[in-house]
Amino acid sequence: MSADSILKLDQACSAAEEFQKLFYESFDKRRTVLDKLYMETATMVWNGNLVEGSKKIVEFLENLPVSEHTIDLLDCHPILDSVTNGQTSIMVVAGGKVRFQGNKTFPFNENFVLTSQQGKWKIASNTFRYFE
Repeated sequence: MSADSILKLDQACSAAEEFQKLFYESFDKRRTVLDKLYMETATMVWNGNLVEGSKKIVEFLENLPVSEHTIDLLDCHPILDSVTNGQTSIMVVAGGKVRFQGNKTFPFNENFVLTSQQGKWKIASNTFRYFE
């Protein structure tokens, strides 16, 4: 692996770690700030249901019951520049357990594509699924 590839992987892992802490803390405690994490044109697939646009995504998430996430797995990879037309992007995979108020705890898996926008990571797309 080249020195450049190792550097990109290290940067992706650092960004993923910071991102997952911010995202899940915001999701569980301050959903109103989630709009700052999504690109305006973002897409989300939530248990098979497509939601498009940051405003609609945040509206959808704000209507979910109070939650508590525990992250047991975090993986990340830089996305090749040739795939993203040179846009710095990473894939983040998180997994663990989620409990929504009034429900039992479920295992979940969530994938994010993050892209660097003026020095800040923004969610371009994410896919969430929990398992009953």
